[in-house]
Amino acid sequence: MKTITSIILMILVAVIALASDKPLVPDGINQILGRIQPNMSESQVETLMKKYYPDVKRTLGTWSGQTGYVDFKVSPAYTISIAEYNDPKDFNLRFVHADMIIYVFEWQTKTRLNLSFFKWDDGENKDKKNTEPAGGASGALAAGAPSAHP
Repeated sequence: MKTITSIILMILVAVIALASDKPLVPDGINQILGRIQPNMSESQVETLMKKYYPDVKRTLGTWSGQTGYVDFKVSPAYTISIAEYNDPKDFNLRFVHADMIIYVFEWQTKTRLNLSFFKWDDGENKDKKNTEPAGGASGALAAGAPSAHP
């Protein structure tokens, strides 16, 4: 009985030690994510990010045709990757994609937070039977999903 109690106590201590009050993302990133809107220009996004992370570095991520991802390295620990599209008239202009697919990479713990937006009451979606996120219920990455590296 003492052995079982000891094992349960050790597991409980380990779980408490692993749990933390650390937020999912730092406040600066949280502020940025709440302000990004569909069709914002890439320069508007970069200006927004510079308010919270003045040394942000922007790089072109995975791209195919007129759509792809732009990576914003906001710190050594975090990169924000945003789905964008090219202006059909000027391929040098990029805008946040209407689907608002955003990834937040946290390099220290090697984790990625996937954000996508779905309007529950959107008339466009009322008749759709499949409401699974991109990649299906398994959460598998779609072809061409970014794999930003520091």
